Amino acid sequence: MTETLTKMPLSTPLTTEDAQRIVDQICADDELAWQVAAELDRDPRLLLARLFKLNPAQQGGLLRIKLERARSTFAVVARALREGDPVIVRVNQAAAVTSAFKCSISASMEMSLTGGGTVTVEASIS
Repeated sequence: MTETLTKMPLSTPLTTEDAQRIVDQICADDELAWQVAAELDRDPRLLLARLFKLNPAQQGGLLRIKLERARSTFAVVARALREGDPVIVRVNQAAAVTSAFKCSISASMEMSLTGGGTVTVEASIS
């Protein structure tokens, strides 16, 4: 992780509200948005681990996602950050996280006729 991410929001629990707050902070600062996009291009798993207070099972599940899969999933998010498009986050988390932790993350973009788009990131944790 580069040392240039000095304005990175503080680590927070992985909830929809906290994740959206962090994304909104990042989107509000063009320089930070570009830096975060660069980190997403390098290794989104490391960035997510830095942004969120993950328990050991969550950390293990995140690291089980192959790097290329994580990069391709978050490529649309990195592009949205660079272009200033809105990013919406939803986290679906089971009440009890066990050692059989499963994590799936998807990102999609909805384009408007005016040329802009909205990116939605959805994470399911069980």
